[in-house]
Amino acid sequence: MYRFLVTSLVLSIFISCSKNENGSTPPVVIPDLLIGSITEFNLTPLNIPTPDKGTFYISVLNTRYKVDFSVTTQAQSNAFLLFATDSILIDQSREFTNLGKDAIAYNPVRANQVIVFFNDGRKITGDFDLNTSFGGVFGEALIAQWRDPADPSKPTQKAKDDIIHLVERYNDKDGAGPEVAPQYLFVKVVKS
Repeated sequence: MYRFLVTSLVLSIFISCSKNENGSTPPVVIPDLLIGSITEFNLTPLNIPTPDKGTFYISVLNTRYKVDFSVTTQAQSNAFLLFATDSILIDQSREFTNLGKDAIAYNPVRANQVIVFFNDGRKITGDFDLNTSFGGVFGEALIAQWRDPADPSKPTQKAKDDIIHLVERYNDKDGAGPEVAPQYLFVKVVKS
């Protein structure tokens, strides 16, 4: 009787483990076309106005996606990103959370649209709305220049201008230079 119980127990464990191996969940499929609202948009530039890395979250039909992007060469690029307008901060924008000494985020921001065009035809279209925050890691010294002494949570004109110039570089990577090519990016999208 004891041998029968041990054999049954070992057999049931084996069957249980083998079911888990065969029952793995299929990979998440990201749609080729994502259209929704951007909830957070964060940049980590090399300096102002030199883009490097960024992340944004987009809500599409009650599903949230995380979009990570980083500057790369044209040969390694799989996408580029365009802003409909360069203006991000408005008179009502305020620093709304403490992110440490090197990072800052503002809300509300100007209505805007961000479009990511992938080389393979996929596309992401995200809109800034009243719930969107815009921020990033810009460094303590620069952020200090962006705070109005009379109202430290209010961005100065320098903050508005610096962010405009940074955002412009995604549409035209050499700014006032002769090129008109966009900033080439490697973009990865995951379900968040």
